[in-house]
Amino acid sequence: MFLLLGIQVQSQSFSKSKKQQFKPSLVVATDFAYEFHSKSMQKTEVIIKPEFTYWMGSKTKLIFKGQIYNEFQDNLESGKPHENTVSNAGKRWFIGDRTTVALREFFVYTSVFRKLRLTIGKQQIVWGQTDGLKLLDVVNPQNFREFMLDDFEDSRIPLWSLKAAFDVGNIGVQLVWIPDNTYHITQGFDAPFFTRNLFKKLPESVEVEFNKFVKPNRFFADSDIGLKLSSFKKGWDLSFNYLYYYDDLPVFYSEINSNIANPMVKISPVFERQHLLGGTFNKVFGSVTFRGELAYVFNQNFTSNRSNAVRGVAQSNVYKSAIGVDYIKGEHVISFQVFTDWVLSAIDPYNRDLLETNTSLQISKEVLNDDLTLSLLWVHNANHGDGYAVPEMSYWLNSSTKLLMSSSFFYGNENALFGQFSKRSRFSFGFVWGI
Repeated sequence: MFLLLGIQVQSQSFSKSKKQQFKPSLVVATDFAYEFHSKSMQKTEVIIKPEFTYWMGSKTKLIFKGQIYNEFQDNLESGKPHENTVSNAGKRWFIGDRTTVALREFFVYTSVFRKLRLTIGKQQIVWGQTDGLKLLDVVNPQNFREFMLDDFEDSRIPLWSLKAAFDVGNIGVQLVWIPDNTYHITQGFDAPFFTRNLFKKLPESVEVEFNKFVKPNRFFADSDIGLKLSSFKKGWDLSFNYLYYYDDLPVFYSEINSNIANPMVKISPVFERQHLLGGTFNKVFGSVTFRGELAYVFNQNFTSNRSNAVRGVAQSNVYKSAIGVDYIKGEHVISFQVFTDWVLSAIDPYNRDLLETNTSLQISKEVLNDDLTLSLLWVHNANHGDGYAVPEMSYWLNSSTKLLMSSSFFYGNENALFGQFSKRSRFSFGFVWGI
């Protein structure tokens, strides 16, 4: 995990007007991670991020964010990923197996008729405000190359989309249209962060056959649409969110071939529609901020242990919540959150309880005139006793270079969500340099 900085620089060859119009920046970041269990390097990566902002008038600007990524050992995403869950317009370009070139973001922001603000192009649309785990932040899919260890901004997959924002009285309205049929990028069976706990463990005598992903591909009919209303009332920041979307994680339908001589399970990953209703709230009380997120998902699909489940899958509405308290005093920041995830129907979901509770604690402190930052993120599941902790230290060597060191510790039962990566605990170091 590393924080990225961008320091805008203006070339002396530009005229004064050009300086105001074109603002480029460049970020180079490295991250090397040593895995304790295997006593080997888990990742060795270098990322180059060119960016620029070009003003095309007082109300219109073009944003470009690119990325060149190299992983020397080709370990996190072994070989050349097929990217079956990514639309043709969103795929990365591969140079061999270890280097990728990606258009991260490319959009135009403009103001029309004074009140209508449009953002058109490849972009990230962020809903919600939780740390460590996501609740409402589901508009953009995620690359799980490092499970949940990567920074949210880096792990989100930007989508070709349209965002329109305007005000009606004291209510802010945001409309979202996403025709880009791109979904989560998950890792293969041999990858360090393959989420094997999603699948039932079968006897060795049973073979498994994975069918191709059934992915939506109709431009209009399969688009995602969303609405966000926000307002400020009596000191409270409030929002209401609605999203009609395809779940970014496919439903894994299973069919059993009961041939005694050659038993086989066929798994068919299919992306299914969902409706989400939710909202956020927060208010500042002196040094304390009280905040929360609520979400209600209709007809979410789960792998079920029930014998009468249709192709191994059952549906239920799901209620989710996150309640958090932030305390800020001088250079100290302490944030505590409680997450609940409640499957409302007794469908006997696989590898989880009907009511799951997670907690998170984040602590940070700045010292040495804010040059050195010490932080800790700890996420724990109360049901299964598993979780992960990330202590981190960053130091500004000078105005453009930051040094980073961190560790990531997973613990718990190997069948649990976080515990399955207990052998992936690591120590990381690197730097970020920007001009």
